[in-house]
Amino acid sequence: MLSSQKIIGVIIVILTVSLAGVYGYSYFSTGGSENGQEEGETQVWWIASDPHIGFHRANPLNSLEVAIEDVNYLGIADYAIQLGDEIHETMEYRENFFELMNSLEVENWYYILGNHDFENPPREENLLPPVDMILNIMGMKWILISDHVGDIDGTMPENVREWFVNQILFSDKPVFVFSHQQPSGWEVWNEELRGLVRGSKLRAWFHGHVHHWGAQWFEDQLLIFSDCSLDWKNNYNGVFMYLERKGDTVNVTLRFRYHENHEWIETPLEGEYVENIRFSVEVA
Repeated sequence: MLSSQKIIGVIIVILTVSLAGVYGYSYFSTGGSENGQEEGETQVWWIASDPHIGFHRANPLNSLEVAIEDVNYLGIADYAIQLGDEIHETMEYRENFFELMNSLEVENWYYILGNHDFENPPREENLLPPVDMILNIMGMKWILISDHVGDIDGTMPENVREWFVNQILFSDKPVFVFSHQQPSGWEVWNEELRGLVRGSKLRAWFHGHVHHWGAQWFEDQLLIFSDCSLDWKNNYNGVFMYLERKGDTVNVTLRFRYHENHEWIETPLEGEYVENIRFSVEVA
């Protein structure tokens, strides 16, 4: 049975994402001073993707349960983001998803929709409210963008695409994107946008969908990072992002975790396996 605290948490999350769906886009701040710019501030984010709850009918919750147990065991995460394909094409496990995510021992957690977070074909009804929002983190702009149609390529409605692109190109703050779809192969990442991104403040793009590790630099400006996933292939992977602000600089460190074995692991970066990825972002 859920405690009253967990029930309240479920209600808050449902209301939050429902409002995001009704009004289109939402803006949140978290951590630090009023402007999210407190010097010396640190945060740790757990980022995971593709649990596909319900795909294995015999043990439908296993991958997410194992991962959350390890995150709570570590006790280092302040916040969490799930990068889509939370539920595999059935409404049956919707409440299980919220219950499991609310068992995370973090201050707050967020999710976005993937192409499987829709009812069985023709995949026109989303199983969870779509989330397109902005988080203000330590002087950075983080954009969380959902799939809006349940097709493999993540078709984006024109009004959402316009909002998304404008948030990147006209930002006066460094931008991190969190999506289900990878930039390559997604209709929003066309040649026009690729050209405009050069010289913008886009610094990192985290995605799921492809179910394997990957990290590469675009134009020495943008880190494109693929989280391996929690999925039907008995993967139990996630990444922890450490943020430390010193003056006008935010230092970012990514570490990679295999949750089932409680082990830190290496991941490929441009053909070489590394224990972590580090870079800095100027926020002034």
